[in-house]
Amino acid sequence: MILNRLNREAKRLLSAFLAILIVYGAIIGFSSQSNTLSADALDTKLSDSVSQKRIDVYTQITSVDPLKGEAHARVEPWPIDISLGYPYRSGWMPNKDISLHVDAVVGSSAKGDDLYVFPKDVPTGGVEVVLDEKSGSAQSNISRYPFDSYTFEVPMSASYKDEKGETQDLPLLPQDYTKAIDTFHVDMKHVLWTDSNKIVDAANKKSIAEAADEYNTGIANSIFAVSRSSSTKILTFIILILMLTGLASVTTMALMVAGGKRPPTLSALTWAAALTYALISLRGLFPGSPPVGILLDKIVYFPTLLITLVCSLSILIIWTRREDYVN
Repeated sequence: MILNRLNREAKRLLSAFLAILIVYGAIIGFSSQSNTLSADALDTKLSDSVSQKRIDVYTQITSVDPLKGEAHARVEPWPIDISLGYPYRSGWMPNKDISLHVDAVVGSSAKGDDLYVFPKDVPTGGVEVVLDEKSGSAQSNISRYPFDSYTFEVPMSASYKDEKGETQDLPLLPQDYTKAIDTFHVDMKHVLWTDSNKIVDAANKKSIAEAADEYNTGIANSIFAVSRSSSTKILTFIILILMLTGLASVTTMALMVAGGKRPPTLSALTWAAALTYALISLRGLFPGSPPVGILLDKIVYFPTLLITLVCSLSILIIWTRREDYVN
């Protein structure tokens, strides 16, 4: 009954509104899907295949610098067997002299290198490192925002000293402990030390066996794939739609005023100028504050800003020359 009473324009508006809701709901539902279950299944299989007398090494990516191609991370060893160490609520105490080497650009060890020594019976926690991008992954940079992605490789090895003071390989298992990072989504993948392009798959028993063999000898390798989150991409898309809508509005107004179909009133001039300045503010709303000059600037923002400016100036010129209209 209510739909029958609505006029044609109102029905079109309602249909468009419902279509937007449906598309938006589908996008949100699709982007919210995660592979947590498969990752947990892989971790369980690896844990069962690696010696229980080991340490789990948790890596947490805390921030990403796209311009430098670097990521700040916190690495925290966690003993599984009591013979290696005693875990606290937010730290642990080694029961042996344990060494952990993390390949990174900048380390925070006492000697300023990437070798971290955890002395016996000294309570400790994690370490801070700076990771660089994986070799060959720099082709996807900030210019492709919001579809830029970064890959960080984290090779590590562990050892301990036995009662005779001899160095022994310490089995380890790399784990992901990354929380949410603003505008970024982080996905950890287990790869082989000998071949970083070979990803360990829960469905591939051979790859699990190969990874377990490496972990049991105290070496491990992980890949952290960093890309823009779905929310960042959606917000960027909405901002681009607003920019293009402002462009279409001002262009339409300028063409109609130039063609004599609409008067060059002061309100039209004010509205065109306001939309031009609004585009500058919209650029600052891009999540993650990408630098000026990204691909979206070149193909959308710069042309939109220039065309809108030209249309506003055209309306201004016509307004100053026409005297047969009353504001």
